[in-house]
Amino acid sequence: MPRLVAVAVISVAVGNLLAACSTPPPPAAAAPPPKPVPIDGTYGGVMQLSRGDAMSCGDENPITLQVKDHSFTYRLSQPRAEWKPNIVFTATIGPDGSFNARSGPDSMSGQVSQGTMQGVIVGDICGFNFNAARGGTW
Repeated sequence: MPRLVAVAVISVAVGNLLAACSTPPPPAAAAPPPKPVPIDGTYGGVMQLSRGDAMSCGDENPITLQVKDHSFTYRLSQPRAEWKPNIVFTATIGPDGSFNARSGPDSMSGQVSQGTMQGVIVGDICGFNFNAARGGTW
């Protein structure tokens, strides 16, 4: 019987040794990161008056922005501002999705993320907050 015990002990020892030397399985492959939502395209939405007179500026106006090569131009109409009835903003969207365009003291700034654009427009007599969606319409 001692010989049988010795064989059993050696078998267990060899099994443990082989198990300790085996290579663990490779880690599971990480899921690829989600593809970024494209920035270029047509954004449609609404501007809501935040400063100025509704009779002069309108209180809810549609806004459409055509983004191409991460940039766009927007013309703000201020018919009651005879000294500057139109303000043109040319914006470039940065890698982080932000933009800040100036035309003299007037500005248009905001953020593009996950297919939506939000921002603020400050003109001479009118100011607006806006929300627009890529592919959206008013």
